Amino acid sequence: MKQNHIFYRTANGMIRLLLAGTVFLLFLHSVFSTSFVGRLIQEDGSHQERTLNIADSPFGHLLVFVLLSAALLAGRKWQQAFCARKNGTGLCGEKESGAARGDMTFWGMILLTVILAGLFVCKTQLFPGSDPAKVYEIAMQWRQGDFSSFEEGAYLFCYPFQSGIVLYLYLLSFVFGEGNFVGPQLVNVIFLAVIYGLLTKLSGLFGAAAGEGTDGFEKKRKGLQTAVYLGLLVWVPLSFYVTYLYGILPGMALSLGAVYFAQRYLAKRRWFYIAGASLCMGLATVIKMNCLIYLIAIACFLVYDAVCQFFFSGEKKWKEGAASLIFIACMGLCVAVCTQISNAVVERIAGQELPEGEVMLSWVVMGMQEAPLGPGGYNGYIGNVFQEHHYDTEEVMQASLEELRKIVTEMSENPLDVGLPFLARKTAFQWNDPTFICLDRTRGRKAQTRIPEWLKSVIDGRGSVGLSVLLNYMQTLYLTGVLLYLFLRWRKGTLYELMGAVVFLGGYLFHLFWESSASYTIPYFVLLIPYAVCGMAEWAAFLERETDRLRGSRRNGAQSGNETFSQTGWHGKTGKVLAAVFALFFCLLVFAFTRTNLFDRTIGLDDDRQGIDAGAQFYQTGIWEKPR
Repeated sequence: MKQNHIFYRTANGMIRLLLAGTVFLLFLHSVFSTSFVGRLIQEDGSHQERTLNIADSPFGHLLVFVLLSAALLAGRKWQQAFCARKNGTGLCGEKESGAARGDMTFWGMILLTVILAGLFVCKTQLFPGSDPAKVYEIAMQWRQGDFSSFEEGAYLFCYPFQSGIVLYLYLLSFVFGEGNFVGPQLVNVIFLAVIYGLLTKLSGLFGAAAGEGTDGFEKKRKGLQTAVYLGLLVWVPLSFYVTYLYGILPGMALSLGAVYFAQRYLAKRRWFYIAGASLCMGLATVIKMNCLIYLIAIACFLVYDAVCQFFFSGEKKWKEGAASLIFIACMGLCVAVCTQISNAVVERIAGQELPEGEVMLSWVVMGMQEAPLGPGGYNGYIGNVFQEHHYDTEEVMQASLEELRKIVTEMSENPLDVGLPFLARKTAFQWNDPTFICLDRTRGRKAQTRIPEWLKSVIDGRGSVGLSVLLNYMQTLYLTGVLLYLFLRWRKGTLYELMGAVVFLGGYLFHLFWESSASYTIPYFVLLIPYAVCGMAEWAAFLERETDRLRGSRRNGAQSGNETFSQTGWHGKTGKVLAAVFALFFCLLVFAFTRTNLFDRTIGLDDDRQGIDAGAQFYQTGIWEKPR
């Protein structure tokens, strides 16, 4: 079914516009400031962790982008020369042997991921810390017959939805042994490789042209897929989370499995893909509840598909449209069944019923409040309101709703002084730390083995500074790549390749109001990397075409000036001039915004101006010393 009707163009355009606006906001944050977990010195001399911000150099990021662009252009020229020497042309066709080599490269990189991440786990053997320490400790308590975590006011009494991840760790302990936390970390290594592999496979959709729908899924661009995997591999923050036993990696891997099966279903219309996606989605939500964002994104595309089959298909394919709606129902049913089974197993193990737990609205209230670590972070509100109202969920709901009304009223009445600055600082808190607090989640934890000195430096020494700076530039390049992808593939890109982008948008909107942490948003940022790599590939091809055209224009111009004009075409020249004028006008608007006080309170965040030694902490220079 050709996707060229008004409904397709409207949906495709709206998603791309939303994605462009969101990514551009993150791009501005990345270019003008950098966030990181620092410390404030209290009046009593103690240190309080706090997300701090330092000013960044837009010109430095521009220079890095220019150097990368030159390198990409040189790489394409070298590839052309190599292919010309090899087969007499400037093209390297993808034959069967090339496809086989691509598959070997893919599995080779999967193996490399497992080896490198596995070595990291073995060389560190870090004990669980923070929230993972709590859930792992509870799982080990279950092994000893201790179910005190269900008592009034205890962890699972307040957060019963965490019983899924506790059950997961409890079951793994029968495989690796009680108290063996390294085993589950090695399982995370496998999930990491699955995530990279699925994102790489899904990037095969970028080979499709506009109007091809999901049929383009089979038109794989092996070179692009290899580049996508390399882009994932060199961006290391997610790989640090293999030691973080909190369900992030298994939940993401299973959710991406559901996305992959959904894409395969839309391409092949096979019923067993519905079963695979439903099972993956059910298991993912048991481990991590906010994986429901993936389900909602998949459901949006299935509803779109059903509408197209019912109203925009020439043959009115009612059966296929109904099947897409049944797909949604199957996923929802599987999520409910898996949740019920998990709860039943937990209740059977514990010998008691699961409590109601805290009201979810409380997390929204907390997400709109200030917190010691940063705007919207954990500040104890959910526990305090639960205890103050004696664990009565109806009273907690009313109290949370009243508090939320106060917050919304204040923000709406003072949007420029309260609302926008808070949401902007919260966005920076969650998305503008180039490490996505992977180092903060790693450092300070006890190890079961002696960590090599070079690895200690990377985690908590001078090496961590260099890594943070490198990731800072990489983050800007990835966001730039997404913007280039949107600009250069606006017409030829398909709607179906945007499923990962819709998941990202869902994660962004959800955590704009929910409890905030960079460890919560990292799974959504990773989804942007395939788009970024595709955008950079399109940018390199665009540069090559323009430089070749420039050379041709100069040669033709020496022979006939009028010939060059006719080859270029009036409409092409007009479009380029209009695009250049629009770009210049847009840049002037951004520059004017950077001169305002609102910019300093929303985008150009710099705690050094507040008298905090943020820069000295980030670069580990000056008189600042890390507390022992």
